Amino acid sequence: MDVLDVIRGVAVLGILLVNVYAFSGYDFISEAARAALPMSRFDGLLDSVVGFLVEGKFYCLFSFLFGVGFSVFTQRASARGSDATKVFKRRLTGLLLIGVAHSTLIWFGDILATYAVLGFALIPFLRRDDRTVLRWAAIMLLAPIALYALLFGLAQFGPPPPPQTENGLPPILVTAIDGIAHGGYVDLVRGNVVFTIANVLRRLLLMFFPRVLGMFLLGFYAGRAGIFANLDAHAALLRRVAAIGFAVGLPLSFLASEFSTHGPRPPDLRGLGETVLQSLGTPALALAYAAALCLLYRRMPGPMHVLAPVGRMALTNYLAQSVAGVVIFYGIGFRMFGRVSLTVALAGAVVFFVLQMVASRLWLSRALFGPAEWLWRAFTYRRRFALFR
Repeated sequence: MDVLDVIRGVAVLGILLVNVYAFSGYDFISEAARAALPMSRFDGLLDSVVGFLVEGKFYCLFSFLFGVGFSVFTQRASARGSDATKVFKRRLTGLLLIGVAHSTLIWFGDILATYAVLGFALIPFLRRDDRTVLRWAAIMLLAPIALYALLFGLAQFGPPPPPQTENGLPPILVTAIDGIAHGGYVDLVRGNVVFTIANVLRRLLLMFFPRVLGMFLLGFYAGRAGIFANLDAHAALLRRVAAIGFAVGLPLSFLASEFSTHGPRPPDLRGLGETVLQSLGTPALALAYAAALCLLYRRMPGPMHVLAPVGRMALTNYLAQSVAGVVIFYGIGFRMFGRVSLTVALAGAVVFFVLQMVASRLWLSRALFGPAEWLWRAFTYRRRFALFR
């Protein structure tokens, strides 16, 4: 289903546009330092646009696609007579190993390990009916609101928050990021480990995990319903999802970006409002993007297909983005950390993605899989596959 590769390719770009904040150091320097960077005139505008239209939406979209992939994978495994559950568990284990290696040895902002762990929660739904799947998807997507409200209530009686520096990071993370930005490879690994642990806590506070699982379940439902296998038969549904998703997602996401505190903070009323807006607006806009891309693909499959190769190699391209970001910005490479404006960083991200589109097309003209996909597939099925045509 090439349309899934097209959507996945767009998601790879969206994730890069958000990750470049951490790669370039823009997330970790003060407002004064940001303003002093060359070509920073449009940083404020671009930051607002990314916060409004990109941040969170493409991780949601990728989570949705992961759920679709779960459905497709298990259907194909069952059709071959394989034990779909057993094979999928091996697939998740392989993804977990890749994610842990990525997070510790390359870059701390990994999402693969999270997907692998939460992916095990999908397995019980293989034997559940569609209504149950949708019910639990709604519960998971709305759970952050209830959880944040509970934290807000508990915070009124808890100890004061730990001290923070000017950019909102506790001292241990300031030390870690300094080692990553200016030290050698040992400092990078040490900092990655510290940030990996901190990211688990951060995602807990941001209610990230239930939202991801909710999108997994929606994707699983969509895959099981055969929506992407027959776009023409589901065109009316796709138009409704796009219309409702944009009508709900755009205004709520705009308000959420205005409320945004760009990270965890002691629970307060502003954070509760942001959580409500994000819990409703972010999934709605992500689904609208998916539906709109499907409708565009129906009308112009040729032009849209240029995105398919980069989507077919999504895992390889995601890892390549991390390697490039570390080499360009961190201490083991060219040490551009904190030296480029957001405008330059985003422009560079777009250029790099275009290069990935070209490289993916050339690679797949000779190979059957991306390198990381080939390795993951070999681990899953416990046998060696031909890589090149």
